[in-house]
Amino acid sequence: MKNGNWTLENLKSHLNARKTIKGWIIVQEHLQRRERYFLREGKALAIDQDRLVNMHSLSAKLMIQHPDRPDRQGEITKKLFPALSLSEQIDSAIESALQTDHQTWSLPAEIPAQLPQLKSSDPRIGEDIEKVMQQLTAQIEQAVSKSRKSEFNSAELFLSNHARELHVSNGLTHRYSQSRVYVEAAYSFRKANAQGEMQSDEYLSTQWAVSLDDLPIQKLFEETADHAEHSLDTEKPPTAHYPVIVSADVLATLFNGHVSQLTAVNAYNGLPSLKVGSDFIPNAKGDLLTITLDPTLDFGADTLAVSSQGVAQRPLKLVEKNRVLACAADRQHAEYLKIAPSTIRGSVVVEPGSLSYAELKTSAPRVLEILQFSGLFADPNSGTFSSEIRLARLYDNVTGETKYIKGGSLSGSIVDNFQGIKLSKNRVKHAHFSAGSPDGQGYFGPEHALLSNVSVVS
Repeated sequence: MKNGNWTLENLKSHLNARKTIKGWIIVQEHLQRRERYFLREGKALAIDQDRLVNMHSLSAKLMIQHPDRPDRQGEITKKLFPALSLSEQIDSAIESALQTDHQTWSLPAEIPAQLPQLKSSDPRIGEDIEKVMQQLTAQIEQAVSKSRKSEFNSAELFLSNHARELHVSNGLTHRYSQSRVYVEAAYSFRKANAQGEMQSDEYLSTQWAVSLDDLPIQKLFEETADHAEHSLDTEKPPTAHYPVIVSADVLATLFNGHVSQLTAVNAYNGLPSLKVGSDFIPNAKGDLLTITLDPTLDFGADTLAVSSQGVAQRPLKLVEKNRVLACAADRQHAEYLKIAPSTIRGSVVVEPGSLSYAELKTSAPRVLEILQFSGLFADPNSGTFSSEIRLARLYDNVTGETKYIKGGSLSGSIVDNFQGIKLSKNRVKHAHFSAGSPDGQGYFGPEHALLSNVSVVS
Protein backbone atom coordinates (compact mmCIF):
# COMPACT_ATOMS: atom_id res chain seq x y z
CA MET A 1 0.00 0.00 0.00
CA LYS A 2 2.20 2.77 -1.32
CA ASN A 3 -0.30 5.61 -1.48
CA GLY A 4 -1.30 5.70 2.17
CA ASN A 5 -4.84 6.01 3.59
CA TRP A 6 -4.79 2.38 4.69
CA THR A 7 -7.03 0.92 7.40
CA LEU A 8 -6.43 -1.05 10.61
CA GLU A 9 -7.46 -4.24 8.84
CA ASN A 10 -4.95 -3.49 6.06
CA LEU A 11 -2.26 -3.16 8.74
CA LYS A 12 -3.16 -6.49 10.38
CA SER A 13 -3.17 -8.30 7.05
CA HIS A 14 0.16 -6.76 6.11
CA LEU A 15 1.80 -7.78 9.39
CA ASN A 16 0.42 -11.33 9.20
CA ALA A 17 1.78 -11.70 5.67
CA ARG A 18 5.35 -10.87 6.71
CA LYS A 19 7.04 -14.18 7.58
CA THR A 20 9.82 -12.50 9.55
CA ILE A 21 7.31 -10.97 12.00
CA LYS A 22 6.70 -13.53 14.78
CA GLY A 23 4.30 -11.36 16.79
CA TRP A 24 2.81 -7.89 16.96
CA ILE A 25 0.86 -5.57 19.29
CA ILE A 26 -1.17 -2.64 17.98
CA VAL A 27 -2.47 0.15 20.21
CA GLN A 28 -4.90 2.69 18.76
CA GLU A 29 -6.02 5.70 20.81
CA HIS A 30 -8.43 8.59 20.44
CA LEU A 31 -7.79 11.43 22.88
CA GLN A 32 -10.32 14.15 23.64
CA ARG A 33 -8.88 16.84 25.89
CA ARG A 34 -10.14 20.14 27.31
CA GLU A 35 -7.75 22.68 28.82
CA ARG A 36 -8.66 25.86 30.65
CA TYR A 37 -6.30 28.33 32.34
CA PHE A 38 -7.51 30.90 34.86
CA LEU A 39 -6.13 34.19 36.13
CA ARG A 40 -7.31 36.84 38.57
CA GLU A 41 -8.86 39.92 37.01
CA GLY A 42 -9.51 42.42 39.76
CA LYS A 43 -11.31 40.36 42.36
CA ALA A 44 -12.92 37.99 39.86
CA LEU A 45 -11.85 34.80 38.10
CA ALA A 46 -11.02 35.23 34.41
CA ILE A 47 -10.34 32.64 31.72
CA ASP A 48 -6.91 33.19 30.22
CA GLN A 49 -6.75 30.32 27.70
CA ASP A 50 -9.33 27.78 26.56
CA ARG A 51 -8.51 24.80 24.33
CA LEU A 52 -10.09 21.70 22.87
CA VAL A 53 -7.77 19.00 21.53
CA ASN A 54 -8.71 15.87 19.55
CA MET A 55 -5.92 13.47 18.63
CA HIS A 56 -5.67 10.04 17.04
CA SER A 57 -2.60 7.85 17.33
CA LEU A 58 -1.64 4.35 16.27
CA SER A 59 1.48 2.42 17.22
CA ALA A 60 2.70 -1.09 16.57
CA LYS A 61 5.23 -3.20 18.44
CA LEU A 62 6.90 -5.73 16.16
CA MET A 63 8.82 -8.84 17.22
CA ILE A 64 11.21 -9.92 14.46
CA GLN A 65 12.98 -13.28 14.41
CA HIS A 66 16.70 -12.91 13.69
CA PRO A 67 17.33 -14.90 10.48
CA ASP A 68 20.50 -16.66 11.65
CA ARG A 69 19.97 -16.79 15.45
CA PRO A 70 16.87 -18.70 16.57
CA ASP A 71 17.37 -17.73 20.23
CA ARG A 72 17.40 -13.97 19.51
CA GLN A 73 14.86 -11.51 18.18
CA GLY A 74 14.58 -7.83 17.37
CA GLU A 75 11.86 -5.58 18.77
CA ILE A 76 10.63 -2.11 17.94
CA THR A 77 7.63 0.07 18.75
CA LYS A 78 6.77 2.59 16.05
CA LYS A 79 4.09 5.19 15.52
CA LEU A 80 2.35 4.61 12.20
CA PHE A 81 0.58 7.19 10.05
CA PRO A 82 -2.32 6.23 7.73
CA ALA A 83 -1.44 9.05 5.31
CA LEU A 84 1.97 7.48 4.60
CA SER A 85 2.83 4.30 2.74
CA LEU A 86 2.14 1.27 4.92
CA SER A 87 4.73 -0.94 3.22
CA GLU A 88 7.48 1.62 3.59
CA GLN A 89 6.70 2.19 7.27
CA ILE A 90 6.73 -1.55 8.01
CA ASP A 91 9.97 -2.04 6.07
CA SER A 92 11.58 0.75 8.09
CA ALA A 93 10.30 -0.72 11.38
CA ILE A 94 11.65 -4.19 10.56
CA GLU A 95 15.02 -2.75 9.64
CA SER A 96 15.16 -0.83 12.93
CA ALA A 97 14.03 -3.86 14.94
CA LEU A 98 16.85 -5.97 13.52
CA GLN A 99 19.33 -3.47 14.94
CA THR A 100 18.19 -4.55 18.43
CA ASP A 101 19.02 -7.81 20.18
CA HIS A 102 16.71 -9.54 22.66
CA GLN A 103 16.39 -13.02 24.05
CA THR A 104 13.52 -14.66 22.21
CA TRP A 105 10.05 -14.85 23.80
CA SER A 106 6.50 -15.23 22.53
CA LEU A 107 3.13 -13.64 23.06
CA PRO A 108 0.40 -15.86 24.57
CA ALA A 109 -1.13 -18.35 22.16
CA GLU A 110 -4.53 -18.19 23.84
CA ILE A 111 -6.87 -15.25 24.26
CA PRO A 112 -8.03 -14.64 27.86
CA ALA A 113 -11.74 -15.35 28.28
CA GLN A 114 -14.41 -13.44 30.21
CA LEU A 115 -12.50 -10.26 30.86
CA PRO A 116 -14.40 -8.09 33.37
CA GLN A 117 -15.94 -4.72 32.58
CA LEU A 118 -14.06 -2.32 34.83
CA LYS A 119 -14.74 1.26 35.92
CA SER A 120 -11.77 3.09 34.47
CA SER A 121 -13.48 6.14 32.99
CA ASP A 122 -15.97 8.56 34.52
CA PRO A 123 -18.98 8.32 32.15
CA ARG A 124 -19.80 12.00 32.71
CA ILE A 125 -16.53 13.01 31.07
CA GLY A 126 -16.93 10.58 28.18
CA GLU A 127 -20.51 11.63 27.49
CA ASP A 128 -20.17 15.43 27.67
CA ILE A 129 -16.71 16.80 28.42
CA GLU A 130 -17.87 20.37 27.80
CA LYS A 131 -20.63 20.12 30.40
CA VAL A 132 -18.14 18.82 32.97
CA MET A 133 -15.75 21.66 32.14
CA GLN A 134 -18.48 24.20 32.90
CA GLN A 135 -19.44 22.46 36.15
CA LEU A 136 -15.87 22.36 37.44
CA THR A 137 -15.29 25.95 36.35
CA ALA A 138 -18.28 26.94 38.51
CA GLN A 139 -16.71 25.09 41.46
CA ILE A 140 -13.43 26.93 40.96
CA GLU A 141 -15.28 30.26 40.74
CA GLN A 142 -16.98 29.48 44.03
CA ALA A 143 -13.67 28.56 45.68
CA VAL A 144 -11.92 31.70 44.42
CA SER A 145 -14.78 33.99 45.48
CA LYS A 146 -14.26 33.26 49.18
CA SER A 147 -12.55 36.05 51.09
CA ARG A 148 -9.10 35.02 52.34
CA LYS A 149 -5.98 36.65 53.72
CA SER A 150 -3.96 35.22 50.83
CA GLU A 151 -4.61 36.21 47.23
CA PHE A 152 -5.65 33.96 44.35
CA ASN A 153 -3.10 34.00 41.51
CA SER A 154 -3.97 31.37 38.93
CA ALA A 155 -5.47 27.95 38.29
CA GLU A 156 -5.50 25.26 35.64
CA LEU A 157 -8.12 22.67 34.76
CA PHE A 158 -7.51 19.78 32.36
CA LEU A 159 -10.04 17.09 31.39
CA SER A 160 -9.31 14.20 29.07
CA ASN A 161 -10.80 10.92 27.91
CA HIS A 162 -8.52 8.28 26.39
CA ALA A 163 -10.37 5.66 24.31
CA ARG A 164 -7.98 2.83 23.43
CA GLU A 165 -8.05 -0.36 21.39
CA LEU A 166 -5.54 -3.18 21.90
CA HIS A 167 -4.99 -5.66 19.09
CA VAL A 168 -2.61 -8.61 19.50
CA SER A 169 -1.41 -11.03 16.84
CA ASN A 170 -3.04 -13.97 18.67
CA GLY A 171 -6.46 -12.51 17.78
CA LEU A 172 -7.16 -10.54 20.97
CA THR A 173 -9.08 -7.29 20.56
CA HIS A 174 -9.79 -5.28 23.71
CA ARG A 175 -11.39 -1.85 23.98
CA TYR A 176 -11.21 0.30 27.08
CA SER A 177 -11.09 3.94 28.12
CA GLN A 178 -9.73 6.11 30.90
CA SER A 179 -10.66 9.58 32.09
CA ARG A 180 -8.24 12.01 33.73
CA VAL A 181 -8.80 15.26 35.61
CA TYR A 182 -6.10 17.68 36.70
CA VAL A 183 -6.55 20.81 38.82
CA GLU A 184 -3.86 23.28 39.84
CA ALA A 185 -4.29 26.21 42.25
CA ALA A 186 -1.84 28.99 43.15
CA TYR A 187 -2.20 31.58 45.91
CA SER A 188 0.23 34.22 47.16
CA PHE A 189 0.63 36.10 50.42
CA ARG A 190 2.22 39.46 51.14
CA LYS A 191 3.27 41.04 54.42
CA ALA A 192 5.86 43.42 55.80
CA ASN A 193 8.88 42.08 57.65
CA ALA A 194 10.35 43.54 60.84
CA GLN A 195 12.11 46.25 58.81
CA GLY A 196 8.87 47.28 57.11
CA GLU A 197 9.83 45.76 53.74
CA MET A 198 7.09 43.97 51.83
CA GLN A 199 7.67 40.26 51.22
CA SER A 200 5.63 37.86 49.13
CA ASP A 201 5.54 34.14 48.43
CA GLU A 202 3.42 31.87 46.24
CA TYR A 203 2.13 28.42 47.13
CA LEU A 204 0.96 26.02 44.42
CA SER A 205 -0.95 22.74 44.80
CA THR A 206 -2.05 20.13 42.26
CA GLN A 207 -4.50 17.23 42.20
CA TRP A 208 -5.12 14.36 39.76
CA ALA A 209 -8.19 12.10 39.66
CA VAL A 210 -9.92 9.62 37.38
CA SER A 211 -13.45 10.17 38.74
CA LEU A 212 -15.01 13.54 39.48
CA ASP A 213 -16.08 12.14 42.85
CA ASP A 214 -12.42 11.85 43.86
CA LEU A 215 -11.67 15.50 43.11
CA PRO A 216 -12.01 17.74 46.23
CA ILE A 217 -11.76 21.14 44.54
CA GLN A 218 -12.94 23.19 47.53
CA LYS A 219 -10.49 21.46 49.88
CA LEU A 220 -7.63 21.92 47.41
CA PHE A 221 -8.18 25.69 47.13
CA GLU A 222 -8.74 26.13 50.87
CA GLU A 223 -5.53 24.30 51.78
CA THR A 224 -3.53 26.12 49.11
CA ALA A 225 -4.73 29.50 50.35
CA ASP A 226 -4.04 28.55 53.99
CA HIS A 227 -0.54 27.28 53.25
CA ALA A 228 0.25 30.41 51.24
CA GLU A 229 -0.77 32.50 54.24
CA HIS A 230 1.74 30.68 56.46
CA SER A 231 4.56 30.49 53.92
CA LEU A 232 6.15 33.74 55.18
CA ASP A 233 5.78 32.89 58.86
CA THR A 234 8.33 30.07 58.92
CA GLU A 235 11.56 28.91 60.48
CA LYS A 236 14.26 26.53 59.33
CA PRO A 237 14.06 23.17 61.08
CA PRO A 238 16.73 22.39 63.69
CA THR A 239 19.06 19.65 62.44
CA ALA A 240 17.90 16.40 64.02
CA HIS A 241 16.23 13.04 63.42
CA TYR A 242 12.44 13.32 63.57
CA PRO A 243 9.32 11.21 63.45
CA VAL A 244 7.86 12.54 60.18
CA ILE A 245 4.26 12.49 58.95
CA VAL A 246 3.92 12.19 55.17
CA SER A 247 0.70 12.22 53.17
CA ALA A 248 -0.74 9.97 50.47
CA ASP A 249 1.04 11.67 47.55
CA VAL A 250 4.44 10.90 49.09
CA LEU A 251 3.40 7.37 50.08
CA ALA A 252 2.14 6.74 46.54
CA THR A 253 5.52 7.69 45.08
CA LEU A 254 7.52 5.63 47.57
CA PHE A 255 5.37 2.50 47.46
CA ASN A 256 4.99 2.51 43.66
CA GLY A 257 8.76 2.77 43.36
CA HIS A 258 9.65 0.14 45.94
CA VAL A 259 7.29 -2.56 44.62
CA SER A 260 9.42 -2.59 41.46
CA GLN A 261 11.72 -4.78 43.57
CA LEU A 262 8.94 -7.39 43.50
CA THR A 263 8.97 -7.72 39.70
CA ALA A 264 10.42 -10.21 37.25
CA VAL A 265 11.94 -7.27 35.32
CA ASN A 266 14.21 -6.43 38.24
CA ALA A 267 15.03 -10.08 38.93
CA TYR A 268 16.02 -10.78 35.32
CA ASN A 269 18.02 -7.58 34.84
CA GLY A 270 20.03 -8.02 38.04
CA LEU A 271 18.45 -4.99 39.73
CA PRO A 272 17.55 -5.02 43.43
CA SER A 273 14.74 -7.55 43.94
CA LEU A 274 13.05 -9.18 46.90
CA LYS A 275 12.46 -12.92 46.82
CA VAL A 276 9.22 -14.63 47.74
CA GLY A 277 9.36 -15.46 51.45
CA SER A 278 11.66 -12.58 52.38
CA ASP A 279 10.76 -9.55 54.49
CA PHE A 280 9.54 -6.50 52.61
CA ILE A 281 11.02 -4.23 55.30
CA PRO A 282 13.92 -5.82 57.23
CA ASN A 283 13.57 -5.73 61.03
CA ALA A 284 10.08 -4.23 60.82
CA LYS A 285 8.63 -3.40 64.23
CA GLY A 286 5.88 -0.93 63.39
CA ASP A 287 2.74 -1.63 61.35
CA LEU A 288 3.42 -4.71 59.22
CA LEU A 289 2.62 -3.84 55.62
CA THR A 290 0.11 -5.69 53.44
CA ILE A 291 0.24 -4.61 49.79
CA THR A 292 -1.86 -5.68 46.80
CA LEU A 293 -1.45 -4.74 43.14
CA ASP A 294 -5.05 -4.18 42.05
CA PRO A 295 -5.90 -3.52 38.37
CA THR A 296 -9.65 -3.76 39.12
CA LEU A 297 -9.96 -0.83 41.56
CA ASP A 298 -12.89 1.42 40.61
CA PHE A 299 -11.51 4.57 38.94
CA GLY A 300 -7.91 3.77 39.78
CA ALA A 301 -5.08 5.41 37.90
CA ASP A 302 -4.03 2.03 36.47
CA THR A 303 -7.26 0.06 36.12
CA LEU A 304 -7.43 -2.36 33.19
CA ALA A 305 -8.45 -5.95 32.46
CA VAL A 306 -5.59 -7.14 30.26
CA SER A 307 -1.95 -6.16 29.83
CA SER A 308 -0.54 -4.96 26.53
CA GLN A 309 1.01 -8.43 26.13
CA GLY A 310 -2.42 -10.06 26.26
CA VAL A 311 -2.31 -11.42 29.84
CA ALA A 312 -5.42 -11.08 32.03
CA GLN A 313 -4.82 -8.80 35.01
CA ARG A 314 -6.31 -9.68 38.39
CA PRO A 315 -5.61 -8.50 41.97
CA LEU A 316 -2.27 -9.86 43.15
CA LYS A 317 -1.31 -9.77 46.83
CA LEU A 318 2.40 -8.98 46.84
CA VAL A 319 3.05 -8.61 50.56
CA GLU A 320 1.16 -9.81 53.63
CA LYS A 321 2.17 -8.68 57.11
CA ASN A 322 5.61 -7.72 55.75
CA ARG A 323 6.23 -11.13 54.10
CA VAL A 324 6.73 -11.14 50.30
CA LEU A 325 4.15 -13.48 48.71
CA ALA A 326 4.45 -13.01 44.97
CA CYS A 327 6.43 -11.66 42.03
CA ALA A 328 4.74 -9.44 39.44
CA ALA A 329 5.80 -11.06 36.18
CA ASP A 330 5.06 -9.84 32.65
CA ARG A 331 4.90 -12.41 29.84
CA GLN A 332 8.36 -11.63 28.48
CA HIS A 333 10.36 -11.84 31.71
CA ALA A 334 8.25 -14.71 33.09
CA GLU A 335 9.30 -16.72 30.05
CA TYR A 336 12.94 -15.77 30.60
CA LEU A 337 12.79 -16.84 34.27
CA LYS A 338 10.62 -19.91 33.56
CA ILE A 339 7.82 -18.80 35.88
CA ALA A 340 4.11 -18.17 35.29
CA PRO A 341 3.15 -14.69 34.08
CA SER A 342 0.98 -12.69 36.46
CA THR A 343 -0.39 -9.22 37.11
CA ILE A 344 2.00 -6.34 36.37
CA ARG A 345 -0.46 -3.44 36.27
CA GLY A 346 -2.74 -1.85 38.83
CA SER A 347 -2.95 0.56 41.73
CA VAL A 348 -0.86 -0.17 44.81
CA VAL A 349 -3.33 -0.93 47.61
CA VAL A 350 -2.00 -0.70 51.18
CA GLU A 351 -3.99 -1.95 54.15
CA PRO A 352 -4.63 0.77 56.76
CA GLY A 353 -3.33 1.06 60.30
CA SER A 354 -5.26 1.74 63.51
CA LEU A 355 -4.34 5.34 64.40
CA SER A 356 -6.16 8.57 63.66
CA TYR A 357 -4.43 11.58 62.15
CA ALA A 358 -4.57 13.30 65.56
CA GLU A 359 -2.91 10.29 67.19
CA LEU A 360 -0.10 10.33 64.63
CA LYS A 361 0.58 14.02 65.40
CA THR A 362 0.85 13.36 69.15
CA SER A 363 2.71 10.04 69.04
CA ALA A 364 6.11 11.52 69.99
CA PRO A 365 7.43 14.59 71.89
CA ARG A 366 8.21 16.32 68.58
CA VAL A 367 6.63 15.39 65.25
CA LEU A 368 7.34 16.99 61.87
CA GLU A 369 4.53 16.94 59.30
CA ILE A 370 5.46 17.55 55.67
CA LEU A 371 2.87 19.68 53.89
CA GLN A 372 4.82 19.91 50.62
CA PHE A 373 8.24 19.01 49.31
CA SER A 374 10.02 21.24 46.81
CA GLY A 375 10.52 18.16 44.65
CA LEU A 376 10.75 14.64 46.01
CA PHE A 377 13.57 12.51 44.63
CA ALA A 378 13.00 8.78 45.20
CA ASP A 379 15.30 6.02 43.90
CA PRO A 380 13.31 2.78 43.44
CA ASN A 381 16.47 0.67 43.34
CA SER A 382 18.03 1.85 46.60
CA GLY A 383 14.81 2.90 48.34
CA THR A 384 16.34 6.24 49.30
CA PHE A 385 14.42 9.52 49.11
CA SER A 386 15.26 13.17 49.68
CA SER A 387 13.98 16.68 49.14
CA GLU A 388 14.05 20.24 50.35
CA ILE A 389 11.08 21.04 52.59
CA ARG A 390 8.73 23.50 50.87
CA LEU A 391 6.43 23.78 53.90
CA ALA A 392 5.94 21.72 57.06
CA ARG A 393 4.54 21.92 60.58
CA LEU A 394 6.59 21.04 63.66
CA TYR A 395 4.44 19.91 66.58
CA ASP A 396 5.98 20.25 70.03
CA ASN A 397 3.73 17.96 72.07
CA VAL A 398 5.47 18.92 75.32
CA THR A 399 4.80 22.66 75.13
CA GLY A 400 1.77 22.45 72.79
CA GLU A 401 3.44 24.84 70.33
CA THR A 402 3.16 24.44 66.54
CA LYS A 403 5.65 26.09 64.20
CA TYR A 404 5.67 26.34 60.41
CA ILE A 405 8.90 25.09 58.83
CA LYS A 406 10.44 25.94 55.47
CA GLY A 407 13.82 24.95 54.01
CA GLY A 408 16.19 22.32 55.23
CA SER A 409 16.91 19.01 53.56
CA LEU A 410 15.10 15.78 54.45
CA SER A 411 16.57 12.41 53.49
CA GLY A 412 15.74 8.85 54.34
CA SER A 413 15.43 5.26 53.21
CA ILE A 414 12.45 2.94 52.99
CA VAL A 415 14.56 0.11 54.42
CA ASP A 416 15.46 2.17 57.51
CA ASN A 417 12.64 4.66 58.06
CA PHE A 418 9.74 2.27 57.33
CA GLN A 419 10.87 -0.14 60.07
CA GLY A 420 8.71 1.59 62.69
CA ILE A 421 6.06 2.97 60.32
CA LYS A 422 2.63 3.81 61.75
CA LEU A 423 -0.28 4.05 59.32
CA SER A 424 -3.47 6.06 59.64
CA LYS A 425 -6.75 4.18 59.74
CA ASN A 426 -8.42 6.33 57.06
CA ARG A 427 -7.58 5.62 53.42
CA VAL A 428 -7.68 7.77 50.30
CA LYS A 429 -7.38 7.18 46.57
CA HIS A 430 -4.47 8.93 44.85
CA ALA A 431 -3.68 9.19 41.14
CA HIS A 432 -0.80 10.64 39.19
CA PHE A 433 -0.12 10.87 35.46
CA SER A 434 2.96 12.15 33.67
CA ALA A 435 3.54 13.28 30.11
CA GLY A 436 6.29 10.73 29.58
CA SER A 437 4.13 7.65 30.22
CA PRO A 438 0.74 6.49 28.91
CA ASP A 439 0.17 4.59 32.17
CA GLY A 440 -0.95 6.11 35.45
CA GLN A 441 0.40 5.61 38.96
CA GLY A 442 -2.34 4.66 41.39
CA TYR A 443 -2.50 4.28 45.17
CA PHE A 444 -5.27 3.39 47.59
CA GLY A 445 -4.09 3.38 51.17
CA PRO A 446 -3.55 5.31 54.39
CA GLU A 447 -3.95 9.07 54.03
CA HIS A 448 -0.99 9.61 56.35
CA ALA A 449 1.90 7.62 57.76
CA LEU A 450 4.43 8.36 60.48
CA LEU A 451 8.00 7.45 59.50
CA SER A 452 10.59 6.95 62.20
CA ASN A 453 13.98 8.58 62.75
CA VAL A 454 14.15 10.63 59.52
CA SER A 455 17.17 12.87 59.03
CA VAL A 456 16.55 16.60 58.58
CA VAL A 457 19.47 19.01 58.06
CA SER A 458 18.87 22.73 58.47
